[in-house]
Amino acid sequence: MMSRSIATKLIRTVRYSSKNTSLLTKDVFCFKPSSINFVQVKILPMTDNTLNIFRITNNQKRHLSMVSNKVKDDENSLIGLNMNTDVIQTIKDDLTEADINNDGRIDAEELKIILKKHANAFTDKDIVRLGELFYVARAGGTISHEDFLKGIVRVTHSVTTDDDEDTNNNSTFTHHRAKINRTHPLGIGNCGLEFLNANRPIYTSEELDVKLTHVKPKTTVDKLAYGAVRVVRFCFDSVSLWNYGEITPSKVFRRVIFLETVAAIPGFVAAMVRHFRSLRTFSRDGGMLQMFLDEANNERMHLLTFVKMKNPSHLTRGLVLISQSIVGAGFFILYNISPNFCHRFVGYVEEEACHTYTDIIKAIENSPETNEMAKWRTELAPPIARGYWNLGETGTVLDMMYAIRADEAEHRDVNHVCTGIKEDLVNPLYNPQDEFDKMLEKYVKDIMSKEK
Repeated sequence: MMSRSIATKLIRTVRYSSKNTSLLTKDVFCFKPSSINFVQVKILPMTDNTLNIFRITNNQKRHLSMVSNKVKDDENSLIGLNMNTDVIQTIKDDLTEADINNDGRIDAEELKIILKKHANAFTDKDIVRLGELFYVARAGGTISHEDFLKGIVRVTHSVTTDDDEDTNNNSTFTHHRAKINRTHPLGIGNCGLEFLNANRPIYTSEELDVKLTHVKPKTTVDKLAYGAVRVVRFCFDSVSLWNYGEITPSKVFRRVIFLETVAAIPGFVAAMVRHFRSLRTFSRDGGMLQMFLDEANNERMHLLTFVKMKNPSHLTRGLVLISQSIVGAGFFILYNISPNFCHRFVGYVEEEACHTYTDIIKAIENSPETNEMAKWRTELAPPIARGYWNLGETGTVLDMMYAIRADEAEHRDVNHVCTGIKEDLVNPLYNPQDEFDKMLEKYVKDIMSKEK
């Protein structure tokens, strides 16, 4: 028989809901320095979330003891690093109090609850930033309390080691290369570096319900831009066989991977030209180049997401190299000649992109279960996508497609609005004065509602 104390600790590791009484086994993994051993524990149905009976073999007791003593081992490691028991208990209390859903794990919101209790060390801005960074790094997921303690052990040990090294090091260098550890206890990856501090806001249901709008060409520039887009669309549809047969994952990847490599060029070129003009004329840009840089990076994130799902062929890579050279140079020349033509052209391109992603979404939603496209209804989106678009831990490829279509609709509207805009005007879509006007309006309405 197992001792009561070991069984109690195992409850923290083997969490079993009384609702899932049909499940009879649970895999538990025990961390060892060089490997992970899996142990199967047979569990009888449980009531009131209490552990009734463990049926284990003698050979498994040794591994289960390792699981039950994991937390204690981490605590001993902290004590060995000159951290007293009161501090350890405070850490454990923080973890317990922040554990809103009592699952023994921490998500981004629960991490912020912990940090808010230590206002002397973290500002409100720090808390928001670290919460977003954790969400992105974990792709909306969680970590266990045990891994949190392991992270403390790791960083405390690193600080102690660094202090010892600094004592014996006479170097005058004050800057060091950042180290990325692929086996960080918190499971923090480096996908977030691609869009650090630039992940997308959470789209509302109204924003995800994109309307397929069209701006009718009026001026000569508009007609030239629209005509050019129609020609490009016809040629690419013919070459990629997009309109022949049903939509398949292979068709989607072949189309979107190539198009996103080209779609990320106009925004960057526009920002670059405006940047040089601002330097050359010693004048402000009104926030326009920042908006176009965000657009370019957003299109790049579309690409990085899709290549996580499908590795492009050597032929595709070669075509991308050629197209980037032609489109990049051509768009640079055209933007210096006629920014209006370029913005209207991009606006029409994004209209077509909205149509394309709408077709993809319909194919995913309406395909029978036996169809390849149907699996995207439940298949998890790549971690980089779940973090960037705030899709949550269970965000699917279908959710990702909705978010990408919303991005394209935003680019469509932005470029149409920027067509014909005067050079001395500020960003028409992100005007801080408008934001503060809305804030003051809400503030007054809130006070008036309380006075009634």
